[in-house]
Amino acid sequence: MKHTRLLAWAGAAALSLSATGLAVGSSAGAASTTSVTFAYDFPGPDFELTPVVVAQDLGYFKAAGLKVNVVFPPDTSTTTKMLTTGGANIGFLTTTDMGVAVNAGAPVLSVANYSMRNNWALFAKPGTKLTPQNLTAALKGKRIFSYGDTWTEAMLPFVLRYAKLSTSQVKIITNPSGNDLTDLLAGKVDISTSTTNYEIPGFVGSGTKGTEVQLLGTKVGAPDIPIWVYAVTHSYASAHGKTVKAFLSAVKKATVWAVAHPAAAAAKFSAAYPKSGYTNAYNALGWKLTIPFLTNAQHQYFTQSNAQWTTLAKALKSIKLISSVPSPSTYYTNKFLP
Repeated sequence: MKHTRLLAWAGAAALSLSATGLAVGSSAGAASTTSVTFAYDFPGPDFELTPVVVAQDLGYFKAAGLKVNVVFPPDTSTTTKMLTTGGANIGFLTTTDMGVAVNAGAPVLSVANYSMRNNWALFAKPGTKLTPQNLTAALKGKRIFSYGDTWTEAMLPFVLRYAKLSTSQVKIITNPSGNDLTDLLAGKVDISTSTTNYEIPGFVGSGTKGTEVQLLGTKVGAPDIPIWVYAVTHSYASAHGKTVKAFLSAVKKATVWAVAHPAAAAAKFSAAYPKSGYTNAYNALGWKLTIPFLTNAQHQYFTQSNAQWTTLAKALKSIKLISSVPSPSTYYTNKFLP
């Protein structure tokens, strides 16, 4: 999943402090502002933060009366806890994180989709055959990379079920601090897992000859559901609804601008986080590949549906990641959309 990164883990704390200073400073001149702490889903920044960076840089947050501070969790499993303990007001989560958190009793609520469809995939070296028709042979006995994140843990069972394989018939290599592409190209694993908007820029930047082979999870049993959402706690939504709506309004304006000006938007992210460990070329291609997934079939940003959350819950229950399928309204609301 979302982890084909060049970021040095040792620098994550320093990046968090740098981002905090940037965020506060850019809106310090605003009169009568409301402070908002936004928690990302990973210890360091990457191009999916582009709308937030653009909202800062173009003054959309300031115009909405907000002073937004971006913070980064120590690992990929802590953003929900930051929300529920008051360490952050608004967070960036995967829908599977939401499903598991709600099942565990966490009072979190999705207030907007970030992406609208599932672009998680399996990847193999150039020249490898990886298709729905040969999936069983392509995976049986092979080493499959996983970061151990909730999304990959949720998607892999569907792929294995499609291939009529059990977990004992493959070798899942779990490495939360590893790099799927690096390990794939080095021959340490046979199959890597990630999303297309992260994997493809990494492969292009690696200089490897040929075309990396990819197979979308949705082609082999994985549910086609949104991956990322903006989320808050129920109590924050109840007490600060105007703030949530102002945040989403500013981010929507920024998203629309970033879609219309992809190269300039990527450059703004690169300038905001020069020590992220990514090249501007990686950021530009990653953002370009993210854009097609930001709107639904009706060309709407952010809008969630009962169908997506019901599909998610049924999928998670079918692989025993959650114990029951609640009403979709348990997971989300569209009431704060601009």
